[in-house]
Amino acid sequence: MEISNNGWVVIAVMIGILGIGGGAIAVSILRPLGQNIPFTTPITDLSTPIGGAARHQFNQGIWAYREKAYSRAIECFTKVIDHEPTLAEAFHNRARAQANLAKKQDAAADFVAASDIYTRQGSRSGIDWVKTDLDVLAKL
Repeated sequence: MEISNNGWVVIAVMIGILGIGGGAIAVSILRPLGQNIPFTTPITDLSTPIGGAARHQFNQGIWAYREKAYSRAIECFTKVIDHEPTLAEAFHNRARAQANLAKKQDAAADFVAASDIYTRQGSRSGIDWVKTDLDVLAKL
């Protein structure tokens, strides 16, 4: 079967449309190159001591975060939360990583969870930090 000149034009247009659509999907998932990451550093100081598997996962999450592997950081901080559900910094770091991936609703929920834990601990600095981060999230 032979394709006419008009057929080649149609094929070229379809490939262009698919390329643009695929590019838009990639941009929305991966973020555009050069776009600012709102939270460049993780929180490393802990308000409560942890050990064992939780400490290992927390350290892995910090490493992944610093490497800008935010999805991996989220996985690590989720494992920390499984072991230590009252560790505010695990929620706080997971929220920051989610915000860096433009997952605003998930980030907001984790910021609120971190704030609740900081409130129960009486950590005014933690609460203030979350408020500042929520302000940044609201501007994204």
